[in-house]
Amino acid sequence: GKLILISAGMRSNTKLALEAGIKVNRGIVVDGRLRTSTKDVYAIGDVAEFKGTVYGIIPAALEQAMIAAANILGTEYNVYAGTIPSSTLKVVDVDLTSVGLVNPEEPKYEEIKKEDKKKGVYKKLVLDKGKIVGAILLGDKKGVTAIRKLIAQETDITKYKDSILQDDFDYKKVASLTQHLPHGSVNS
Repeated sequence: GKLILISAGMRSNTKLALEAGIKVNRGIVVDGRLRTSTKDVYAIGDVAEFKGTVYGIIPAALEQAMIAAANILGTEYNVYAGTIPSSTLKVVDVDLTSVGLVNPEEPKYEEIKKEDKKKGVYKKLVLDKGKIVGAILLGDKKGVTAIRKLIAQETDITKYKDSILQDDFDYKKVASLTQHLPHGSVNS
């Protein structure tokens, strides 16, 4: 027989997995193929913990579901590498988007910011060794998809630091330049 567990909410219910002898931490611990510590048992969504993170967001659950299903069926598929947290909120026609690590406490991170009070726009990028690891965009969500791509590709944007927050910066162009290069390197 098959058993499907569905979990929704903020805290993973791992009781059944624990009772079954499956490795549990904050969630049910899974590897890159979304397998648990027990053969032929997979976990996804709010209940799955990958590399110490329980994502608890729909995009992660959808991505994990595709990968787990492919692995269960025995077809080839990419291994799960984690999901970049992202959310957009619209209040009174003002968009606020956050992506990735937005409030780091460690000094190794660099923040570049731009604020235009007249337009009601605030932009912040968080960098780690020249690579974007997080962003906040308030009042201007242009480039959000490309910024997510730059984060996922681990693109070094050092040469664009002075212009990347300008209104006319072409995020899509930079993201497409790095799409097929190793480790997101950008050729001059």
